[in-house]
Amino acid sequence: MNASDELADKLIGCLMVDVGTESERKLHEDNYIKKKLKKHLGDKNFDKYDALKEHVWKDAWREFDKVAINKNT
Repeated sequence: MNASDELADKLIGCLMVDVGTESERKLHEDNYIKKKLKKHLGDKNFDKYDALKEHVWKDAWREFDKVAINKNT
């Protein structure tokens, strides 16, 4: 599993509970995402993912979006 797939799994595991709720709009706020991920992953693991390159994050969010769209249909 590559880094973007691993990160996507973490995003899905942490943030899918917000999809389809009032909190979904907060998924566009960096502070909200960081706070939730830190709580979900712990500070040390969060720092590991936070240090990943931008293209890894973009790929992970793209995968999250695919899963989120399927949930809403």
